[in-house]
Amino acid sequence: MDKRNYILSKLFWIILLAFILFLGFLFQSIYLVYAIYVFLIVFVISDFLNRLWLKVVECNRFVGPLIINEGQEVEVTVFVHNKFWLPIPWLYIEDIIPSGSECIGSNAQFLMLMPDEMVTISYKLRFPRRGYHKIGPLMLETGDFFGLQRRFRTDDKQEYITVLPSVVYIKSFQVSTRRPHGPVRVSHKIYEDPTRIYAIREYVPGDPIKSIHWKISAKANKLQVKTYEPATVLGATLAIDMFEDNYLPQTREERMELAITTTASIAYLLYLSGEPVGLVTNGLDASDTAKYQRDSETSLARDDLITKLVQETQPERISPLMVPTKRSPVQLQKILENLARIVPNKEVNMTYLLQITAPHIPRDNALVLIVPQVSDDLASVIENMKARGFIVNVFIIKDDNAYQEAVIKLGKLGIFVFHIQHEQDLFYIEPQKIGV
Repeated sequence: MDKRNYILSKLFWIILLAFILFLGFLFQSIYLVYAIYVFLIVFVISDFLNRLWLKVVECNRFVGPLIINEGQEVEVTVFVHNKFWLPIPWLYIEDIIPSGSECIGSNAQFLMLMPDEMVTISYKLRFPRRGYHKIGPLMLETGDFFGLQRRFRTDDKQEYITVLPSVVYIKSFQVSTRRPHGPVRVSHKIYEDPTRIYAIREYVPGDPIKSIHWKISAKANKLQVKTYEPATVLGATLAIDMFEDNYLPQTREERMELAITTTASIAYLLYLSGEPVGLVTNGLDASDTAKYQRDSETSLARDDLITKLVQETQPERISPLMVPTKRSPVQLQKILENLARIVPNKEVNMTYLLQITAPHIPRDNALVLIVPQVSDDLASVIENMKARGFIVNVFIIKDDNAYQEAVIKLGKLGIFVFHIQHEQDLFYIEPQKIGV
């Protein structure tokens, strides 16, 4: 019931009661006039109490943990306190839960609150899919003894649960090896590993003093210097395409989730390998519009209030979401949390993303693209980055035609293209090819 309908309803009842009261005076019916007076008194008192009861109820919510994996449960406890010195005859409480979650227990309860009484409501939520899920606000409903009217109010607090994406363990990864990727051949030296001597050569002006091999120099009667193998640990910057128009509507959601799982799995592999890893994406961050506090709202109709509660504003950030590439104990957690929150965008495609982020992507790491397709413009940007010294790999997400086209466009550049059709395909990725 909106404001206009509410005013019309009130006006209708006022006119009707005035007309009945007029008839009572006209026919001199004392009982009819008395009944109208009693009804008006009861109506005014009940309206006052309804407003008062909703104001004196205090609600708090405890949720934990706030960051979970897919399929895990979250414990939710709601505390409802009547701070008034009079009882509340009936109160219906419902905690709004996100769609797609599984509720274990009851998130709603019908109760009566005595003066200064506190009631606890406990339930659990299971989240089968990654995302940034909102819990709350709490919706309260009360009314008078006679059912003449009901009122609704929302609490001003809500919490958000971060559900991390699933990670597929890559089969050929071996935890027991110090360098799981094995010896990776690089086309240019990134930096040298002083623990791995490659060869001995004659000294040339400009060689650092610390590289001189004094024992060999003494035997050869001339200065000899040590050369080292290039370092084999490359790491990678992962770039995932979340541009909505690049995915067909009928398979968009499935392919985007597969792209996120692929990105999370490669990040997990590189992290366990002790390699630097980073993330860049054109997806939007759902936390940009998160509101932990909101204005409490009142209404005379449940449906109108629910409609207001489920409406969410869309993130408007255009700048790319980035996790700088580095080696850190918390790097994987940062990447997974960002992957959990990202949602599709309609403004920035992958071609533009690479153009504006290329200066911030380190060249001493591989660039791994997770995309639904490789357009001509994107292939041109990749070729340009390859010419500038970037090591590029491409993962195509569940599209045979797009995969064949990408192989034709990028194969001549020596860029390896993976095709991920299902999560099971991640088991058979050959890690030694990442960064080649």
